[in-house]
Amino acid sequence: MAGADEIVCNGRTIVLPSLEVVKTIPKMSAGSNIDWLLHIYFARKDFMRCKMLIDQELYKHLNPEYLYFVKGLIDREEGNHIEAMHNLQKAIELNSRNVETYKEIGKTLFIMGRFNQALNVFREAEELSPRPDHEIYHYIGSLLHRSSSASNQLEVARQEAAEAKMYFQKAVQCGKKLESFQRLAEIYRKEKEYGKAIEVLENCLLIAPENTAVLTEIGVLYLKVNETQKAFDRLLEVINIDGKCSKGLLAFGAILQSRNDVDGALSKYREVAITEPDNAELWNNIGLCFFKKQKYILAISSLRKSIWLSPINYNALYNLSLIYIAVCLRKLEDSENAFTAFERSSGIVSKKANARNPLIYLNFALFCYETGRIAMASEQYNLFLSTSQDLLLPTEYKFQATKLKSLLKIPNNFIFAPVDEENPSPPTHIVTTQHNSGSNNNRLANKLHNEDLVFSEAQSEFPLEVNTVVNSTGGVPDEKVDA
Repeated sequence: MAGADEIVCNGRTIVLPSLEVVKTIPKMSAGSNIDWLLHIYFARKDFMRCKMLIDQELYKHLNPEYLYFVKGLIDREEGNHIEAMHNLQKAIELNSRNVETYKEIGKTLFIMGRFNQALNVFREAEELSPRPDHEIYHYIGSLLHRSSSASNQLEVARQEAAEAKMYFQKAVQCGKKLESFQRLAEIYRKEKEYGKAIEVLENCLLIAPENTAVLTEIGVLYLKVNETQKAFDRLLEVINIDGKCSKGLLAFGAILQSRNDVDGALSKYREVAITEPDNAELWNNIGLCFFKKQKYILAISSLRKSIWLSPINYNALYNLSLIYIAVCLRKLEDSENAFTAFERSSGIVSKKANARNPLIYLNFALFCYETGRIAMASEQYNLFLSTSQDLLLPTEYKFQATKLKSLLKIPNNFIFAPVDEENPSPPTHIVTTQHNSGSNNNRLANKLHNEDLVFSEAQSEFPLEVNTVVNSTGGVPDEKVDA
């Protein structure tokens, strides 16, 4: 008699196989795994087919981690950040060691503005990653840099800024992410380490040799270190690659303008005006060109438009339009309005803690001396020295300052009282002496003319350079730190 698990067939006893369900997940054949198809659809941005395939396979797929992962990425692309987080967290629950999922969660939190949570997620991904990951380093650097900028505690901000710089350096060393090079160069630029910034961006050109933004930035940095020819070459590359690059055209025109090629500069500015008619830097430069062409009314109109477009823009141009308006008014023999414009520009810059432009004070001092305001000239010269102690100014500026010092009879060993940089007070003692042929003020003004400190056509204008306008990201374009 056969047992319960046996049957007799043709006189032979056959043992029946067990019907117990196998609990372990079997290895799927290549034809039954749809991850590859889902990846193809996602790479093609065919999100509709992706979602149809996910809905079809999600609840019968033996390992839906990748399905939840892709579904989260699609939700994020469509702006559904909450749903994206929900699906990516499900993928993490299925595999808590997947670094890529952590990275995508961090990116989603970054987009949502949850920067502290994003930083924690990327740090966790850094610990889980078995090898250096330039993308993780880049995001940690970006988040630390953002945090340092918003921090109210100076010491904490410095530590976070230094750590951000270190992570960007790591990202540049182990990866080829263009943004990492640009952010590191931006940090070097803010630290006034222009040589290192140029080196980083030159390496960046190995990744993107025809990137006009990088080429333009290199050109601007070369101008900062007074390498005009190298800047000219880089900016010429920009124009050859993209003839409508506004920033490149503006910087290139500024170089031409500094070389007294006014017509060439104006031709470039006309091209910029087509695409960016409301660019304050553009109208500032155009005004300076008209000033050199002795078209003072047009110069004043252009500079007034620049001031109207950006009345307190010190980061890009120091907003020297007010000073040049003063110069033009002086040329038109309107000395009182010229003095008012100088006084206003000097006062505004003095009140702004992070704005430093010693040339404003030097020009005001020269103007005061010429018009007989000796006390005011000495005060402005004091401010000029106080704000230019760590700067390497061009030789012609030093020449003008030295001449003014000798005319004011300031001894070499004279030490000016330090100026409070947190709240420097603008000039208050204004002398409004009338000018007549018998006064000492008139004789001093005549002496100034005789000493060639008068700003004649041969000497162009006050000792201010037009190439400062190429700086559009902050700082003092012409200033250089001693090595």
